[in-house]
Amino acid sequence: MATVRTVFLTLGLLALFAPEAFASEVEVLLGISTNFDKQELTLQVASSGCTAKADFTFELKDEVLTVSRTKKDECKAIEQAIFLTYSLKEAGIDVNKPFKLGNKLAVDPMLPGILKK
Repeated sequence: MATVRTVFLTLGLLALFAPEAFASEVEVLLGISTNFDKQELTLQVASSGCTAKADFTFELKDEVLTVSRTKKDECKAIEQAIFLTYSLKEAGIDVNKPFKLGNKLAVDPMLPGILKK
């Protein structure tokens, strides 16, 4: 029984001190486009200076593509729009099947940061 308590205590401490290790947040996108010829998907996202391609994951479930941010951008620059390009394979998209987007879209690059506060 002590082992179970130890496991829960350890998991609780990890979640408290390293929330980004477990947290994944559905991203508010500024734009998304696909390119059939290049077999690519391009995201437009808000960044305050420290956003990287590796900070996002894709989930395609029941024909709904959801893009999540796995690492918070904690830099202090003014938020601006950046473009990140992935292969359709990286995004889990079958070029022969339609999909819907599970993310919200915003026009103002400042809005995603405001929504997270």
